[in-house]
Amino acid sequence: MPEPKTPVQSTTPPQSTTPTQSTTPTQRQPPWSKSELERLRPHVVNLNRGKFSSTGAFTTTKKDVDAIFATHLPAFVAAQGGGVVPVVFYAHGGLVDEQAGLRIASTQVDWWKSNGVYPIHFVWETGLAGAITNAVGDWAQGRRGWLDEAKDRVLELAARFGQGPAIWGEMKSSAEAASADDGGARYVAEALGAYCTAHADTISVHAVGHSAGSIFHSFFIPAALNGGVPAFETLNLLAPAVRTDVFEKQIVPLCGQGVKSLAIFTMTEKLERDDTCLGVYGKSLLYLVRASLEPEEFSPILGLEECLRADPVLARLFGLSGASGSPGVDAAADIVWSKTTSGPLNSRSTSTSHGGFDNDIPTMDSVVRRITGRSRIQSFPATRDLGDELWPAPGPAAPRPVGSHHALCVGINAYPGGDALYGCVADAEAWATQFAAAGFSVRTLLDAEATRQNILLGLLDLVASSVAGDVLAFQYAGHGTYVDDLDGDEAEAGNEEKKYDEALCPIDFRAGNLIIDDDLGEIFDQLPDGVSLTAFFDSCHSGDGQRRLQLQPTDVADLTAASAPHGRRARFIIPDEATSKNFRAKRGTPARAGKRALAREVLFSACKPTEVAYETGGHGDFTGVASLLIVPSANRLTNVEFLAKVREGFSSQPRQNPDFNGPRAAKARIFLAPLVAGPATPPAAGAAAGAAAGAAGAAGAAAGALLTAAAGIEDGAIEGAGAGSREADAAARARAAAAFLRAAADFIDG
Repeated sequence: MPEPKTPVQSTTPPQSTTPTQSTTPTQRQPPWSKSELERLRPHVVNLNRGKFSSTGAFTTTKKDVDAIFATHLPAFVAAQGGGVVPVVFYAHGGLVDEQAGLRIASTQVDWWKSNGVYPIHFVWETGLAGAITNAVGDWAQGRRGWLDEAKDRVLELAARFGQGPAIWGEMKSSAEAASADDGGARYVAEALGAYCTAHADTISVHAVGHSAGSIFHSFFIPAALNGGVPAFETLNLLAPAVRTDVFEKQIVPLCGQGVKSLAIFTMTEKLERDDTCLGVYGKSLLYLVRASLEPEEFSPILGLEECLRADPVLARLFGLSGASGSPGVDAAADIVWSKTTSGPLNSRSTSTSHGGFDNDIPTMDSVVRRITGRSRIQSFPATRDLGDELWPAPGPAAPRPVGSHHALCVGINAYPGGDALYGCVADAEAWATQFAAAGFSVRTLLDAEATRQNILLGLLDLVASSVAGDVLAFQYAGHGTYVDDLDGDEAEAGNEEKKYDEALCPIDFRAGNLIIDDDLGEIFDQLPDGVSLTAFFDSCHSGDGQRRLQLQPTDVADLTAASAPHGRRARFIIPDEATSKNFRAKRGTPARAGKRALAREVLFSACKPTEVAYETGGHGDFTGVASLLIVPSANRLTNVEFLAKVREGFSSQPRQNPDFNGPRAAKARIFLAPLVAGPATPPAAGAAAGAAAGAAGAAGAAAGALLTAAAGIEDGAIEGAGAGSREADAAARARAAAAFLRAAADFIDG
């Protein structure tokens, strides 16, 4: 058994952040001079949260917009010597802040004008790159060496469980608010409409949107058409990040009339999957948006080839019937895949990154040819891709020993209103004490610290920080409840009975921030091979782990009333309509592939699914028995023997019967023991390593040391496992993977 460690009482997981923070890019540009800003004034409309920006390096007022249409645009039209002059409205992507948006405008303005096009750039101060980086906190700082899909999924969950959806939702709200009745873009739209009416047949109107700029234009274009603009001659979208349902509602009905010509420039699925963002995420930003930032997980995004082909309306619109990357056939709208280096001059693109389209020469040249209708143009100037500046550089790795023991303990008493409990904090502290005595490094989340975000990120950190040979424990004491099954994963063939998701109640659950079985399953599915995770739930609806509500609200009410005279309190909440409504609003309709594969975690629950978990005398009944058995049972008894010991403590009070849930084979495993053997370590060295692990809080190991350690693990464990056994094969694979993963880079940890 590992040397005992002192519990680490961490009040907040290191990933907790607020959406208003921003990360400093790797390089800062010098401040803008007054002359540079004045050069941009006739061509830039700066917005902040949808309104004209009155702060920052560049401000915009209604008078500035009036001057564009009263002075600057007429002068440019007159200078062209007659004919219809194109006016293009450009909306940048969501990653850039004000400075980057101004740099994009500064790069493009003279080029547009050299091609006879009058540009108006919406700089809408999104700054999403820094905000997303802060949303996932240290998870994006290169602290763990997971491979491809495993690494990416962990980062997706970190973004989803953190502030990612809130940040992305705020950005989308800003895009929509800009074209609302009092928005800055609405004022521009109405001024444009008035100009078109007063100067008919002198200008043509066009729109270009990059990434989240497609969201912006999905609301600006209808507003401009309603404001008197006859039509947008062209709409060119570069790697669009708008949801397909929003695009189909806002833009598709306009195609052919309000939007006469539509083209999308985007990467093939292969190139999207070869792209990176956040410095470590192994796919393009659009995949992160789809998996983590939209309310509904895996929402279809317009710029992803697989989403375009899967949508009948869009597949027909773009004529997508051939193989991946093939051009549309008999289509009402054009799709230009990158890379396309031949064919029509207005249908070429070579960008290999999501952020690279707006400075990809073939792409921008194709766009200006579509706008002007000319093949002879001034080519786009060669510029540097800003993408590398938007994401932070990965931080250094910190050492972590193999075979560590880590626990997360959660206890909540101080529920608001009449929901308070009295023994859960004491429970978490009791578990923490026993885990520490058994050699675990412990983090606790108590009362106000135990928000949904903190619990899920703390648990994800626990799992994603681990390597083969580690032993993990997760304990929860608080209310349990149930909510409507939104994704249908609880449905059973031939059974039309309404299904529910079981849920844990964080301190902020009344705002809809429940932790459902699907959330836990997503995290537990990230367990690396060779890692043991044991959970202990002292709450109602912990009975079968993560599935099937079997105890109905009327039963709970009856049991609670019957137990009150005996000083017992049930840890269960019947959700009210407001809580359920808040939950549905925040979760949307998740898209899930189906039920989980066979779970690898082990769960000891306070009661069966048809029973209630009670607390008596300042402790949960389950905790009072089970926690004291941790030290004498760890590394000695099997899981089923530990359960028998716990049940012995309830033999005189059969109102609740603790239960075991997990793979059948796990019953015979040694309780809280490693799944793979570790290298022999002298006691003093083990204690020092444990202390370092506690201080680092689950940090990753350096490459050379890990390779050496992994080799030692492999030699020792395979010999002990027995030649030819399936356990030995699995352990060997896990250890080999661990050695490579840990040597690759340190990805996630606090």
